[in-house]
Amino acid sequence: MMNINKKDLVLVYEDNKRILDKPLESKRIGYYQDSWNRFKKNKASFVAFIIICIILFFVTFGPYMRGYDLNNENPVEASRLANLVPKVPLLDKAGIFDGTKKIEAGKMFLLDMNSNAMGEGIILSGIPQELIDNPDHPDYEDVSKLEVVVDHYRYTNYISSFKPERYYSIVKQNEINGTDDDPLAEVKRTLTQAEFQEELGKNTVIDILQILETENPEDPNKPFFQYIVRLDQFKSSLGVSNPSSVYFWFGTTNKGGDLFTELWLGARVSILMALAVISLNAVIGLTIGSVVGYYGGAFDLIMDRFVEIVSSIPFLSVLTLLTLRFGSAIWVIIFAFVATGWIYNYRIGRMQFYRFKNREYVFAARTLGASDGRIMLKHIFPNTLGLIVTNLALSIPLFVYTEASFSFLGIIEYANATSVGMLINQGVAVMMHHPHLLMFPAGYIAILMIAFNLFGNGLRDAFNPSLRGVE
Repeated sequence: MMNINKKDLVLVYEDNKRILDKPLESKRIGYYQDSWNRFKKNKASFVAFIIICIILFFVTFGPYMRGYDLNNENPVEASRLANLVPKVPLLDKAGIFDGTKKIEAGKMFLLDMNSNAMGEGIILSGIPQELIDNPDHPDYEDVSKLEVVVDHYRYTNYISSFKPERYYSIVKQNEINGTDDDPLAEVKRTLTQAEFQEELGKNTVIDILQILETENPEDPNKPFFQYIVRLDQFKSSLGVSNPSSVYFWFGTTNKGGDLFTELWLGARVSILMALAVISLNAVIGLTIGSVVGYYGGAFDLIMDRFVEIVSSIPFLSVLTLLTLRFGSAIWVIIFAFVATGWIYNYRIGRMQFYRFKNREYVFAARTLGASDGRIMLKHIFPNTLGLIVTNLALSIPLFVYTEASFSFLGIIEYANATSVGMLINQGVAVMMHHPHLLMFPAGYIAILMIAFNLFGNGLRDAFNPSLRGVE
């Protein structure tokens, strides 16, 4: 044992000096600020949150970014621009989404296209040089089709403006069957004199095939001329002289619509409906569930029996019957999802309030005179917020996926709106020839599902009161 001399001990403070506690220098952090700080530390969830913000930006502004509305203004002309492949500025310089496509077409058609001025620059690779030098080369005598890489925008302009892809096959069928089908019928346009003058002013007329004089429907005494011509499709419809200067970022649909615009219009419909359905489900389910869970008793027993009856009704039956009776109006779809969708929120609210209503801090608040409403909103609800917010965040992609699935199956068919499921349905039908029509809508669904799942997990941890202050 150490022997310490008392004389060696020195008082740090004098006897007449008061020792006071120093105030904490750190700032007070509230519940939501602490939740935000913990959420930011979850890197995966934060990246998912950024992705969701980007998606919401395009859902809001994407439909207005392209300024292309030909499929609504003139569906016939738009159909001539159908199924164009994606082409993105800057990326096309790197050979990604550059508007090129590998196609298989007749040998005679490709050689003819490659040799005339209208077809200049269309074929990028695929035709052997010896076949170009000698179209009757003996090594290719038995070859009827060739696989080549083309500038798909120039190629589409060629077959819709100058000579259709089926030109030589129609000519051959005429020779075999003795028929007189016009091989240029797909590219011929019949114009009135006013329309002809308008197209001349835009310099879109390639050539005049025939001029017809017919009876004037307005004044029989005046001549009435109709002009059968071939028009430069891209110049006439889009006002551009060089098809290579046109960019459709996601390509075009089978009706000639801009897939980028269509996708974000469909996504907007799905997101807005999801928000409406989730809000109604949350308000109805959580309100009833919290009251039932907090008070219990006979009300709890009655509501449980009622919920059992409603939950036993198959959702697919509800949706099918409503759409058969009232059609696929947006309010019908929302009503179908709310009719049984509120039950899950009801069970969460009931379970959470029943779980926390007998905790010590609830007893303390009740002892201090707090009302039931204050206890439910101020003391119990924040402890249930993590599970509720997570459920709401995960409900958005679940609704989008479900709605897209039923749209894909044809159960939901909007009359005046586009949905992502309808786009996927169109893409599946032609996925072997036009994969971009499936790739972009399906990719959007996949990214949305993953992002919201990671985002929901981050919210669950961020709003968990038991993790407050835990590093």
